[in-house]
Amino acid sequence: MAERQLAMLAGGGHARVLLDALERSGKRVSAIIDPAIATGQHVFGVPVAGDDSWLDTVSSFDYALVNGAGALPHSILRRRLYECGKQRGFSFVRVVHPAAIIGGHVELREGAQIMAGAILQCSIRVCANVVINTGARLDHDCEIAEHAFVGPGVILCGNVRVGPQAFIGAGAVVLPGIVIGAGSVIGAGAVVTRDVGEGELVMGNPAVLKTDEQA
Repeated sequence: MAERQLAMLAGGGHARVLLDALERSGKRVSAIIDPAIATGQHVFGVPVAGDDSWLDTVSSFDYALVNGAGALPHSILRRRLYECGKQRGFSFVRVVHPAAIIGGHVELREGAQIMAGAILQCSIRVCANVVINTGARLDHDCEIAEHAFVGPGVILCGNVRVGPQAFIGAGAVVLPGIVIGAGSVIGAGAVVTRDVGEGELVMGNPAVLKTDEQA
């Protein structure tokens, strides 16, 4: 059976990083799907094929998808694109930059993305549609639930649990055994010393609970 072609959903900054990672891994994206970029334009040499309706013109037997959307706190765009692709019957490929270090017994589920310089120690589970960004370091037995985002330079000590759709900002440090609740936001540079509840925003060193007005 011939290897499926790849189509990238979105064509912004995160997508360009993924294009570079895939190229360095010997893989080529055939089309970019982004309604904000004119059809026929190119992103790193890859043609823009149109909006989401283009997916209805091709088969999931011939194409697999890459989620090219980045993430911001409280943003659900990545999740929406992933769910849209799955509802159309497509699968999402995992992306692992060749400069990432992946330990033994690490589980990378569908659509997981591991960027350059990231280090994942043994017995880590990275669930569907998760981003582990540039230079992040995850120690043993961490679990990152679906649609979560781990920012550049983040340090997760051992046995950290990150809930679905959580966002951990650049350079944050999470101490061993901490639970980060679903949909929560960890501010850039925060040092998290206690569990974070669902939907909470914490910032600072040590990290303390903030309201959106205080952020």
